[in-house]
Amino acid sequence: MTSQIVASIADRLTDPETVAAVTTRPENELTLPSGALRQWEPNGLSDAFPAVSLLFSELAAADPARRVHAHAHLSAALAAEAPPPVPALYGGSVALAFAAHAAATASGGYGTLLSRLDEAIAGQALRWTRARRARLDAGDPVGDWGGYDVITGGSGFGRYLLARQERTGAEATGEALRETLGLLVRLALAGDVTVGGRKLPVWWVRHDMTRGHADGGHLNLGLAHGVGGPLALLALAWRAGVRVDGQDEAAAAIVALLDAHRLDDDAGPYWPHETTLDEHGHGHERGHGHGHGHAHRGRTRDAWCYGAAGMGRALFLAGAAFEEKEWRETGDAAVRGAFATSGEHSIHDSTLCHGWAGLLHIASRMGHDTGDPVHASAAGRFAGRLRESYDPDAAFGFRYTHPAAARVTDRPGFLEGAAGAALALHCHETGAPPATGWDAALLLA
Repeated sequence: MTSQIVASIADRLTDPETVAAVTTRPENELTLPSGALRQWEPNGLSDAFPAVSLLFSELAAADPARRVHAHAHLSAALAAEAPPPVPALYGGSVALAFAAHAAATASGGYGTLLSRLDEAIAGQALRWTRARRARLDAGDPVGDWGGYDVITGGSGFGRYLLARQERTGAEATGEALRETLGLLVRLALAGDVTVGGRKLPVWWVRHDMTRGHADGGHLNLGLAHGVGGPLALLALAWRAGVRVDGQDEAAAAIVALLDAHRLDDDAGPYWPHETTLDEHGHGHERGHGHGHGHAHRGRTRDAWCYGAAGMGRALFLAGAAFEEKEWRETGDAAVRGAFATSGEHSIHDSTLCHGWAGLLHIASRMGHDTGDPVHASAAGRFAGRLRESYDPDAAFGFRYTHPAAARVTDRPGFLEGAAGAALALHCHETGAPPATGWDAALLLA
């Protein structure tokens, strides 16, 4: 059943022109309460040609006939308007480069393209680090997610640079990676900064104007947009032997920050998605069922992007890399708690970002790393949820329910679309980690 669903989704995604036409239908626009539109971007990694190519590259590792479809989507991305010259894993040239890297990992090729992209991305990363250092020199907080997160910031493109450094050892990507790690280390060790007369963590951002943060900003405690991304990258780089001064201290500082905001319930440890200006500095020290400024908060969504599943995985990776048993055990306990409490009250879609597919793949990775049957059991349950969600009448096999949108839409891509759900199902079915390393884009491995 699972392999048939994956094959069906892949068949629906083979033609780039058809995928783009379905996704860009006017009635398929994803409109958020803020009025923002989530539109098709040909060169993105969330919901675009490079995103879809990841599925075909992974399938091509066992079925070479799928290579042509991966190449078709990469070619469509190359033929589209050039992306902006900024380092961001889910947009710009890094998205295309990550997809090409995955294709090359599975089937070879793309050497010239990747060499040119790596040179450009390394230059973008070095300019990014210089600009971000200037903010710190001025005593400012990081300011926005682009300063560090997985989607638009250093954790994401740093993970791409790490993958390329492991594969090629090129001097340019190595220098850019070390500079990126150095910037994240400096952020982690900077402590508090003064903003409007108040002491706030240097990670403080003013970004999301739709969730009540417009007045004072917030400290983000998720994996996608929060401190979990830097923690995971520092750990993965350390484990790969790429190290800069203060890297282990920086990881410890992030873990201490998480510990200060940790909550506990009967299922285990977890974290609020963020702490706002009103909450910061008005709580009490953590204890069972209490966190710094968050004693009133229960669990909401525990998924990849936010909550104990993604954050627990990041903490688990840090514990494994830096040989800190307590971190590893706390991360494992957090993931278990997220799995135990997940249900329709908190998970509303099939995607990798905040749906069943993300939980499935975290469970699969935890199972591979620990051999614990609890994680294997959770993976089986989440795979069942995905199979139940499959709709043969939907354009791409799964329909997408954004937590803040009024209607469901058809999304083909990786982070919030059918290709990502199919990737998670495929890896669960094969029982093996990704052949292409596609989950590096989630900072899960």
